[in-house]
Amino acid sequence: MSSNPNPSGSGPPPVVQPVDQNFIRSRLKMLAWIRVGLGALAGLVSGLIGFVGTTPPTVNPNSYYGFYVAIFVYIASYYAAKYALGLGIMQKDRTKMVTQGIGSYIMMFLFFWILYNTLLFVGII
Repeated sequence: MSSNPNPSGSGPPPVVQPVDQNFIRSRLKMLAWIRVGLGALAGLVSGLIGFVGTTPPTVNPNSYYGFYVAIFVYIASYYAAKYALGLGIMQKDRTKMVTQGIGSYIMMFLFFWILYNTLLFVGII
């Protein structure tokens, strides 16, 4: 006779290791700071592609493409968090990877986009 308490013979269920919450918090903080930097970069890139000509600065009628740059960079940061950072977040907490740092990202994007445009029109750039 087998000493296995499970009559089906498949053995005991696998043990699921608990997830270290401090590890997840530190990775989410890192993701938030990465998104702050990416927001600044997306704002500068949006400013660079939003205008053509330098004397006098003329507005590109397709300058709203800068928002597409911001959206693309933010989506790329989600996939970087999902695969490159290796966040071990449980299924019920997956929205944290989407929402972590979104406010900072938007503020930095808008700040650097407006700053670039202002400096361009003043003539500093």
